[in-house]
Amino acid sequence: MITTVTLNPMLDKTVSVESLERGKIHRAVKLELVAGGKGINVSRQLKQLGLKTTATGFLGGEIGSIVQHLLRDEGIDQDFVITDAMTREGITYREPDGTYTAVFEPSARIEVNYIHELNKKLNALAPQSTWMVCSGSSPGLEADDLYYEAIIIAHRAGIPSVLDSYGYAFELALNAIPALVKPNKHEFETTFGRELRTDEEFLSGLDLLLSKGVQYSIITNGANPCYAAVRGHYWKITPPKIPAVNPTGSGDATIAGILYGFRQGWKFERCLSFGVAAGAANARKWEIASSSSQEIQDLESQVVVQRLQ
Repeated sequence: MITTVTLNPMLDKTVSVESLERGKIHRAVKLELVAGGKGINVSRQLKQLGLKTTATGFLGGEIGSIVQHLLRDEGIDQDFVITDAMTREGITYREPDGTYTAVFEPSARIEVNYIHELNKKLNALAPQSTWMVCSGSSPGLEADDLYYEAIIIAHRAGIPSVLDSYGYAFELALNAIPALVKPNKHEFETTFGRELRTDEEFLSGLDLLLSKGVQYSIITNGANPCYAAVRGHYWKITPPKIPAVNPTGSGDATIAGILYGFRQGWKFERCLSFGVAAGAANARKWEIASSSSQEIQDLESQVVVQRLQ
């Protein structure tokens, strides 16, 4: 089982409109609801690939109950801490030409007693897990050290962990030495205040992550090439050219694809290829983290993996 930790989930609401004009009243033509959050997306894609997963983190209020219901409908196993803090909503207005405009609500403060409860839950889940995946933002200062704690718990249970976050929660969690780290370019630049433009700058960024003791470091960059390193070996991976419909969740699908590769016993280079193909497969349709193994394999042959060192 792979446990995914999402500290700051969201109810993703997509409202389809004929057009969007500021200051006007609009009539929606369609409404779609989906449980959102980076760790939840990883769980969703893992389930599509046939791997057992449990999603945990914080949910609260009526919106949290809707997220739970949606996850049950998808058949995604869940074990969330239910809090008094209302889970946030994100509303995306989608126009017929593919243009979309998104507004995310601010996160609600999580009380300390719920933080302790999640810590206990992670201690119970870790011995049953093969990986601990910590993905997404922190809802606030009180929860900033939870990814650090989750990675320490994973170490105690003898399992590897993944970290995909940014800001202070990300910097703090790096000190716990996760096995695999995957920020995107913007997240890395925001966290460390360093621009990544050239191959050399990306490799320097990977080295910074490796210097923390991380075994696998990956920096993604949307539809552009991503970069990865392990034990002094570096790769530049160029994704296939596809018509992008909705790139949301592509980084999460990439993580799920890499973990699927590890489960198959593939070498890291093949895991990267499959993971990048999973991210591309995600971006070419509106549904998030819902690509089949066949859809991913159909794109994998178009992924270009280049060894740099």
